[in-house]
Amino acid sequence: MSDRNMRGQGGPVPPEPAPGGDDALTAESPAVIELGISPLDGSAPRTAATEIIGFGIDDDLPDDADDVPTGVAAPVASRRVADDEIVLVDAALADEPRLAIERYAQAPTPVVNRVGRASRVFGLWFAVTASVVSVAVGARLASLGLSLRQVVLVTVLGIVLSLVPLGLGTLAGRRNGQSTVMLSRATFGVIGNLVPAVFALLVRMAWGALLLAILGRAVTAATGPTAPGAAGARDGSVPLAALGVLAVATVIALFGYALIRSVQAVLAVAGATLVIAMMVLSAGLVDLDSALAAPDGSGFTVFGGVTLVFAYLGLAWASSGADLARYQGRSGKGSASLLWLLAGVGVPALVLAVWGAVLVSSQRQRGADLSVDPVGALAALLPEGLEWPLLLLGTVTVLSALILTLYSGGLAAAALSAGLPRAAGVVLTAVGAAVLLLPFGGLGVRAAFLTVPLTLAIPVAAWSGLFSAETLVRASRFDTHSLLKRGGAYADVRWVNLAAFVVFSAIGWGLLVPGAGWSAWQGYLFVPLGIDPGGEFAATNPGVLVAFALGLATPLLAGIPAIRRQERLLTPASAR
Repeated sequence: MSDRNMRGQGGPVPPEPAPGGDDALTAESPAVIELGISPLDGSAPRTAATEIIGFGIDDDLPDDADDVPTGVAAPVASRRVADDEIVLVDAALADEPRLAIERYAQAPTPVVNRVGRASRVFGLWFAVTASVVSVAVGARLASLGLSLRQVVLVTVLGIVLSLVPLGLGTLAGRRNGQSTVMLSRATFGVIGNLVPAVFALLVRMAWGALLLAILGRAVTAATGPTAPGAAGARDGSVPLAALGVLAVATVIALFGYALIRSVQAVLAVAGATLVIAMMVLSAGLVDLDSALAAPDGSGFTVFGGVTLVFAYLGLAWASSGADLARYQGRSGKGSASLLWLLAGVGVPALVLAVWGAVLVSSQRQRGADLSVDPVGALAALLPEGLEWPLLLLGTVTVLSALILTLYSGGLAAAALSAGLPRAAGVVLTAVGAAVLLLPFGGLGVRAAFLTVPLTLAIPVAAWSGLFSAETLVRASRFDTHSLLKRGGAYADVRWVNLAAFVVFSAIGWGLLVPGAGWSAWQGYLFVPLGIDPGGEFAATNPGVLVAFALGLATPLLAGIPAIRRQERLLTPASAR
């Protein structure tokens, strides 16, 4: 008679010695007798415990649930987790070493290294936005004809609007541990994403060149002041200084996030100190009565001001949101990350924009140059002997922004090909910025600062709208494996979104005020649409917000079914 039949009839089965020595469980072990646990040797004598309970666990595994009587808790299935999610690790959670080159570009950052608190976001972004660029934005708002209260309102609205792409990117990066450009593969396709990725890389290169041009102007102001808006010094000190700062920023960006967060914390403190010092030293230039007496501007001017803040502060860094959140711990609340992001971006930007507006309102004749040549104009306004503090301020703020520019550029380059290391992408971005510095130097800081950021903002606005809307409506996180290789839940090409990106960029450029020289081709849609190219509405550069709004609307109106199909292809584990 088989052992199973003997168990079914209640016949005893002689126990056999269990392997493993005297400490192994046997049929006579007290724990087994008391709890009715099946011994390791396969025998299952009917004990007093099983007689009282009235059941015995058999070996028909599929129906073990029916072996549990009423009143006894049934087995509960454990939650399934994604293949890439680490649940039990053999190492303590810890930051990556500061002087070890970061290895992760396409792949998500390891869970064991995601230990950053939400408060880290504040220091990372504060160092970037506490810059002379924010001063120039406020000065330009006042130059457009906005009153001081309107400058405050417009700056706040622009910052809040900037939180749409920055905030959603931060939440997505915190959840998935991957860069912004990698995450956008779900929006444009694993192959189709190459087009916006190339644009993202070019935008990083161009912003790097513009930052270097601003730094060169700071060197000019300290070593040999020229008229506001001049192209730069004539003794060769500008390119040497710019290339020196570029080299330092490249080395820091090469090491990656661990070193960057430490450096940015120091630069944030240094930048805040220098900004406060410059505000105190320039207090004698402020005429608060004149600033408060400035009349309100028109509704069109307010619209143009919001566009300006959004382009220079929000869209300039839209592709970096997830890049700085990849090492955040997932145990905290996403709302905390958004609040620290708002504080890090909004506080310095608002304070410096208002300061720039007050200086323009107080110094009407010379203050207007702040909007196109912030460093040179400040050098002309400040008392003699303060050029070197201004140079330090320009160097610190440009270095901070340049580090983030190169870091995000390296991640964008790595998203183009799995064979391109992130460090190589950083070097590529640095070389591109240095090359573009030559034509930007020819344009001069004034022309470059007026036209380049708005031109760059158009494709970023179209991309940000599409990516933000899709991220907002997703019910599950991005699937890492499908982002890394073809054949997963994400198509090779999302043709609707890719075509929308190209078309909306073309529409946006057609609704920008054409500049002189290289940007004269823009604004080609004003006349066909019956809009006066020299009128108030055209002066608001509506193409930026139009491209962004069209990008937001497309997934909401036509993309939800495709997103739901993607989510149905995900396994239950990866969907979480």
